[in-house]
Amino acid sequence: MFKTAKNLSDQIADHLIEQIICFKINPGDRVLEQKVAEELGVSRSPVREAFRILEKTGLVELVPRCGVRVTGFTERRIEAYCDIFALLFGHVVRR
Repeated sequence: MFKTAKNLSDQIADHLIEQIICFKINPGDRVLEQKVAEELGVSRSPVREAFRILEKTGLVELVPRCGVRVTGFTERRIEAYCDIFALLFGHVVRR
């Protein structure tokens, strides 16, 4: 199901990002490590690493002893992302 060119954890993170962006997993929903591992036919270790990747992006939060929860998108967060994208785009254009 996954390409070998990318790290398995990155591929799982990409899959979960797609699920979150398309609202197949909604803000506030818990994402269960075991369920994701079973659905994708992978072990739990790369799923845990994928969760850490998503936490760094701000799409999920790791809640101690509760698992992973999808974060909500607030107007402030969207504005912050737009500001970052504008800066990156300006940098790319200058190069």
